[in-house]
Formats: sequence, C-alpha cells, structure tokens
Amino acid sequence: DQLALLRRIVDALGALPVRGVVTTGHAIDPEELPSHPQVQVLRSAPHRAVLEHASAVVTHGGHGTVIKALAAETPLLVLPMGRDQLDNATRVTERGAGLRLEPEAGADAIAAAVRRLLDEPGFREAAARLGARLRAEAQGDEAAAELEGLVRNDRQTVPA
Repeated sequence: DQLALLRRIVDALGALPVRGVVTTGHAIDPEELPSHPQVQVLRSAPHRAVLEHASAVVTHGGHGTVIKALAAETPLLVLPMGRDQLDNATRVTERGAGLRLEPEAGADAIAAAVRRLLDEPGFREAAARLGARLRAEAQGDEAAAELEGLVRNDRQTVPA
C-alpha cells in the first residue's frame, strides 16, 4: 500500500524542520497526499537535481534510487516493499550508509529515523565512502570499455 506509506512519509517530513520533496510516480495523484508547507509533492523529479540538495533520502529501496543516492553521498532510510528492495536495504544498513524500517512504520518512527540520518555524521560518511567507490568503478568500467572496443573493431572490419 504505497499510498498509506507515502502519507506517513509526508507527515514525518512535515513534522521536521526540513524541506522535503516526495515523488508519487504515475500510479498516485499527488493531491491524494497531505500537504505541509515545507514538503513538495510531485509525480516525478530529476534525481540528480534533487540529490544535489538532499541531506537524506527516504525510499522503498529500488536499485536505481539507492545507487543514485549513494553516488551523491546521501544516506538513506529504506522502507523495502519487495523485489530487490530487501537486499538493497540490507546492503545499505550493513555498510552504515542508512537505516531500515518496515513499510508499516508510523510517521513518528520515520521522522526519528530521518532525524538520526541528519544528526549522526557516520551515515553521511559511510554513504560518501560508498559513493566514491561507485563513481570510481563507473569511471573504470573495464567491461564497458571492452564491449565498446569490440563494436569499434567490428565496424572497422565490415566492408563498405
């Protein structure tokens, strides 16, 4: 039940002295969520633009959001709902880059977890270490370079 969880996340952020951006995706109308002056609810937003200003990310823990948040050195609160999200939450928490709550967690528990991510520097430090590693691996991706080389070689040997 993503709608109920999103409502609790908006309420949690609304109770904190922070500015928040909550995205609903196409399945949920932003108007279905509560409003708080410092929480903007949108269908979508570009991760890169938002993460430039983010001090924490609250997510269900999908691979894309986890990788983008870590690459931006941003700690995560993961509320996994299924699929790869459970494993991603474990990876994040075992490396100290975030916290995990059950998706049924109340707004008070979500707010307390976000407060910890903001107040305890170890989470940001761990996210920064993982982010540096991810960026280094992406720059030195030998498999991609090898595949690109194969494509170039193939094009050079094809008669015109």
